[in-house]
Amino acid sequence: MRDEHPVHRDPTTGWWVVYRYAEARHVLTNPGTFSSEMHRMGFPESGLESLPQMDPPRHTRVRQILGTAFTPASIGAYEPEIVRLTNEIVDEIGDRDQVDLVADLAYTVPIAVILAILGLPAEDRVLFYDWARKVMNVTPEEMAQEGFLEALGELQQEAISYLRERVRERRDKPGDDMLTRLANAELNGDRLTEDETVNFANVMFAGGHISTTMTIANSIDLLDLNPAAQAELRQNRGLIGQAVEEVLRHRPPITTGLRASTKDVEVGGVMIPANQHVAASFCSANRDERQFPEPESFDIHRRSEGRHFGFGFGTHHCIGNALGRLETRLVLNVLFDRFKEISVDRDGDLAWAVPPQMVGFDKLPVSLRVA
Repeated sequence: MRDEHPVHRDPTTGWWVVYRYAEARHVLTNPGTFSSEMHRMGFPESGLESLPQMDPPRHTRVRQILGTAFTPASIGAYEPEIVRLTNEIVDEIGDRDQVDLVADLAYTVPIAVILAILGLPAEDRVLFYDWARKVMNVTPEEMAQEGFLEALGELQQEAISYLRERVRERRDKPGDDMLTRLANAELNGDRLTEDETVNFANVMFAGGHISTTMTIANSIDLLDLNPAAQAELRQNRGLIGQAVEEVLRHRPPITTGLRASTKDVEVGGVMIPANQHVAASFCSANRDERQFPEPESFDIHRRSEGRHFGFGFGTHHCIGNALGRLETRLVLNVLFDRFKEISVDRDGDLAWAVPPQMVGFDKLPVSLRVA
């Protein structure tokens, strides 16, 4: 498709899919022509100021205010807590020689980390785990059913109502946590509204948690498929960050950057009419031979940070990317410390995640040998 049909209208969805890296990058970096405000295409509005579905200048304003609270330094300060939580969850695995890496680790660590960062009770982990699993287990058939969006909206409202109450508490009684910083963040006297704060906290749980879950499980799977790379990482932990970048390039957790064309526009020699779904394929762009030599190879020495679309690109490059990267690096380090052998049971109960815009696992059976 990259060679022969770099821009192609999918006959099933009607979306215009952009397969090449250069054209996909163009779509992702020109919000005036390719809008993120998907309600213009009939997507329901939640009533909240949703950062992923904003265009500049609204998006710029909210992101700049968030940037005062959600800084790399503030995220990096949580490294000891992330390591502690990961070890605590590994302890819960006990002496089992086989686990479901997704249910037992890749889901639970990101939820526990986000709860800790936001300053929410650890016992609420089960609540958010349940919400996340309901969203993750939606099948394409269920998505096509009448009333699906309404049911999904009701589920989201449960989480939003919970978070709204916590935000109000933090504004009345500030604490030493990220939710307090978000609830009180300001830039030149401009503060986030309550809806904006609640929405971003919700995005942290939904988007940030799920993409990190996918990345952790994908890392273990790809390192199992490439044992020489795993052995090298065990000996040279300094390469783990670079290896995570290769995981994100080779198998990005989110497959597509969906936009709406605001006018008739030519992309890759193809004329796309106004008011059409335009889907930049992260998976294809990350394998574009024009950008990445030998793209099908999993190479932990490849330098692709800042170029691949593993956490999106452009205006909507994931604001939580630093947290997702940090969590994945630290989880791999803990697993290498705790287990001398980590191998995927490919004859076991392995299942890919069903949502069509994600690449990762719903179940990943893994055998462990304690170090």
